[in-house]
Amino acid sequence: MKKLIALLGAVTLTASSASLVVACGNTSVPEYDNFAKLANATRPTLNDNNEIEQKGSTLVYYIGAEDNLSSLSFEYALKKSVGLDESASLDDAFDKLNESNSSTDTFGGKFKGIGETFTTNDENREDGLNLVETNVTYNKKKDLWYFENQTELKTFSAQATGTKIEMHGTTVDTVGDLWTDKTTKKILNDWIKPSIARMVYANIDKHNQSWDKTKDKKQIKKVNDEINSRTEAIKNSKGPLFLIIRNGEFVGYLEGFEAYNQVKKDGDNPDLGKINYNEKDLINNFINGMQNVVHTKNIMTETYKPENTNYNLISKAGNQWEWDNWDNWVIRDSKTSSESGKSYSYNLNKY
Repeated sequence: MKKLIALLGAVTLTASSASLVVACGNTSVPEYDNFAKLANATRPTLNDNNEIEQKGSTLVYYIGAEDNLSSLSFEYALKKSVGLDESASLDDAFDKLNESNSSTDTFGGKFKGIGETFTTNDENREDGLNLVETNVTYNKKKDLWYFENQTELKTFSAQATGTKIEMHGTTVDTVGDLWTDKTTKKILNDWIKPSIARMVYANIDKHNQSWDKTKDKKQIKKVNDEINSRTEAIKNSKGPLFLIIRNGEFVGYLEGFEAYNQVKKDGDNPDLGKINYNEKDLINNFINGMQNVVHTKNIMTETYKPENTNYNLISKAGNQWEWDNWDNWVIRDSKTSSESGKSYSYNLNKY
């Protein structure tokens, strides 16, 4: 309990005692604890003189489903790309990827190279990302997030941004478990939503919306509506999902992947997975799409602009993120029909 409270303090989420009971609970969820540890480790830190002591880093967290062809195809491609057999564990594949050398012309090398773009793209020598670290508090009785204070840490400044990037992840059993599984539900409610609250409040002053963030009930309600809308948008996302955690905050997600013929099984939609795995798919689509998103370097301020209602990042990833044959969370044993060649309808009522 003491360790978890200390961990919450480290990520600057200040909560009431009532909400701490919810956060701690009586049952540990190991996969969530692992995610929280990884996500919190990406946060930059200050020393006693308010100077950057440790630069932040980036985590790409994969969430797939075991009955989803696109998820299985990504995992198949990942294992192939790092030289592992299809029977290898997903954790082993992530470990091999994260050990890659950025100087190699491989998927692993290209992935590690994404981190190096974060500090080099400073157009006109203007950082533009001097968002301060913002603390929020949650009032369980009112079900509202409140602004508390801001620190001296410039969360996304060039000085606070490191080049380290890693990928980790987990899977759920079925599509219906995407945000109802214990792990993913806690990720959404106990980590992503507080981060969204911090980021929304942090962007208020950034975009010249000065008002009393502790007393103006109308504006506080408006901010909370945005926090809830962004959370709901994630709950309505398709998969597989790639959550992007940078410098200790949730900055968005990408969704979808190709469906390969090699991972098809009896009962799968015959219209899907007609292409074979190509070793360059991950570089040409996954890496290029992600680089198009992160290389703008204003991903945080753009994502969290109050007027931005497109909460995912696919629109910024370019056409290369448009997969030809991804199954859009189609269940294997459901009756599926193609629509317009790219999207598919299915019935989830029994799940």
